[in-house]
Parts: sequence; C-alpha cells; structure tokens
Amino acid sequence: MLQRLLAGLAPVAALAMTGLAAGCGGVNVQLGDDGVPLAELDTSGAVPTELVLAGPDTVTIVNGSGLEIDVSGDQAAVDALRFKLEDGSLGISRDKDSKGDIGTASVRVTMPSLRAMVLAGSGTVNAEQLTGDAEVTIAGSGSARAASVRATKLDLTIAGSGDFEGAGEAETLDLTIAGAGSGRMPGLKVENADISVAGSGDAEFGSDGTVEARIMGSGNVTVNGSADCTITAMGSGTLRCRGGTTRSGGASGQPTPPEAPAGPQGPSGPTAPEPPAPPEGPAA
Repeated sequence: MLQRLLAGLAPVAALAMTGLAAGCGGVNVQLGDDGVPLAELDTSGAVPTELVLAGPDTVTIVNGSGLEIDVSGDQAAVDALRFKLEDGSLGISRDKDSKGDIGTASVRVTMPSLRAMVLAGSGTVNAEQLTGDAEVTIAGSGSARAASVRATKLDLTIAGSGDFEGAGEAETLDLTIAGAGSGRMPGLKVENADISVAGSGDAEFGSDGTVEARIMGSGNVTVNGSADCTITAMGSGTLRCRGGTTRSGGASGQPTPPEAPAGPQGPSGPTAPEPPAPPEGPAA
C-alpha cells in the first residue's frame, strides 16, 4: 500500500524539483526565478494545455481559440504576478521578493484545451473544462474545480488539505489523497477507479464498474452507482458503495489462521518373531 501511495505522489515530488519554493508561512511560492510580468510574456509560441499556479491567487480558465490572459485585483498583488510559458505549460506565481500581505489577484486565462492543473499553496483554479488524459495535482490547501470533465483518464493527486470538485465523465479515475484533502465529485461518473487514501481525506464519485480502494487511516470514500467495490483498509477508514457490492481485499483485523500442519506419522509396531519349527520325530 505504501508504495502505491508514494507512487501517486510522484507528481508532487516532480513539481518540487522544478524549483518550487515556499515563502514565509507558505503564502508565497515561486516557479523558479525566470518568471516575467505579463507585459513581458512572449505568447507567440504554442498554446499551453497545462496550468501551474503557485501562490494564493485565483485563476479562471475558459475555452477559446487562442491564448489570452487578463489580470485584475489588488494592484500590489497584480504587480507581483509572474508568468512563464514553457513546454506547453503556463506557470503563474509571484515575484520572489513580494510580501504576503499585499492582497490577492485574479487571472483569467483563455485557451483551447486544458489537460492538466497543478496547484501549490492556497490558490484557487476554476476551469470550464478538463479533457483528454487529464491530471490534477494539489499540494497544499488550494482548491481546484472543473465544471465539465470529459476525460479518457483523470489522475487526481491531493497532498495536504486541498480539495477538488468536478462533474462529467471519465473512463478511469486514479485518485491519491495523502492528508486531509477532499475529492468532492458526486457529479462525476467513471467506469473504473483506483483509490488510495492515507490520512483523513475523503472522496465521492459515481461508478457502475470496478472500484478498488486502499485506505490507511480514517479516510472515507463514497461511490454512487452499482459498482463492484473492493477495499483494503488499515485503520477506521470506510468504502461505501451505494447500490453496489463491497468486499474486503484484506482489511485489517484478525488474520486468517494458518492450517495446522499434519502430525508426524507414528512408528510402526515391531514385527512379531516367527514361531520355532517343531522338533523332528524319532526315526522309524
């Protein structure tokens, strides 16, 4: 189970390796040192399909034919915004020297298609649509929402107390929660789901297919529909499959006792001696 949870947190580790650094109190986070003000951002390249938000600000993503970025909010916070376009990703953060008490900014991004969101910090992302092989990673207390999910696969990772809300359809859901995070998706229908929860996190979604859940701690998962559910639990966590079936895949409790070994074979009794031959009679 632990290996599965650590594997699910790989996107968070990769995010940290790209240069994310939290400022005082976890309020200000930067995406390296090469972000630029919006006026200096070169948008002539390929339109991004991924968004990375590091910090406390709010980003709204709407569908459109090209890339457009508009900002508003407290002027000091707007002036502190930094942007970066690289390898199909749009990064939004704050200048490394900005202070944490300068208010908040709102960013409106127009792009044709969104396939991935990454949040680090306490920010908020509201997306109109999430498509394709979609990925959502939340590290911290941030919130992400997708009004419409039309995904082949939704890979959702929450590390901390962040939350995700989504509705729509996905063929498969791969969900990992480490901490007190929440995946509130009662309006999301998936065919199959693979769930791992370590801590007190919770999730809700719909499925008529197969759901496998591993829960370590007090987390709770609710599945709406006629899914065939299997749970492996260590702690007080629960998997509720409303309308479906639930079976244990090795929940904690008394282990099944091993079969008693076969007793040793007893020694065979001694062989009785043959009786002596009768003496021969006298000769005639």
